[in-house]
Amino acid sequence: MGLELNMENYYKWAASNLVDNRNRGIFAEWLVGQALNVIKDDDQRIEWDAVDLRFQDVAIEVKASGRNQAWEVTRSSTPRWSIPKKKRTWDAKNDEVILLDPPKRNADVYIFCLHESIPATNENVADPTSWSFWIVTTKILDKELGDQKSLGEGALNQLTQAVTWSELSGEFKKVLGSS
Repeated sequence: MGLELNMENYYKWAASNLVDNRNRGIFAEWLVGQALNVIKDDDQRIEWDAVDLRFQDVAIEVKASGRNQAWEVTRSSTPRWSIPKKKRTWDAKNDEVILLDPPKRNADVYIFCLHESIPATNENVADPTSWSFWIVTTKILDKELGDQKSLGEGALNQLTQAVTWSELSGEFKKVLGSS
């Protein structure tokens, strides 16, 4: 039949628009993983796992937002991050669905990522200096926000200070040491 699949073309087709919310979120996970040195060269991302990353025994949830969206190139948007408590989760390592009663946030730490550039482009999404990061333990989220399902930048700034990508690893270790 003569059909050949070019996997590079597939990756370009499926994931080349880093401004798209889904791809930007996955990129943010990878960016945090690189800063914390928790992604090895042969690792593959596991869709739907209970948490996004693991640092030793610490479960990390990475949440991404942006000041600009793919569909509103010239306008600024209000960043928000979803933080609902869950009733169940899937542990990929053990291939097990875990029921959470009462519902809870199943990560130990949340890292909130904000892409700052307007307009957002593939080039500036890929630039770690165009991002800000906030690290908050789940204990603090639960204590300060209770059952709240989302939060904005103002709430984050009341909980902690933003850091740059180059400061992320040191701040993460500091937060772990104080929890």
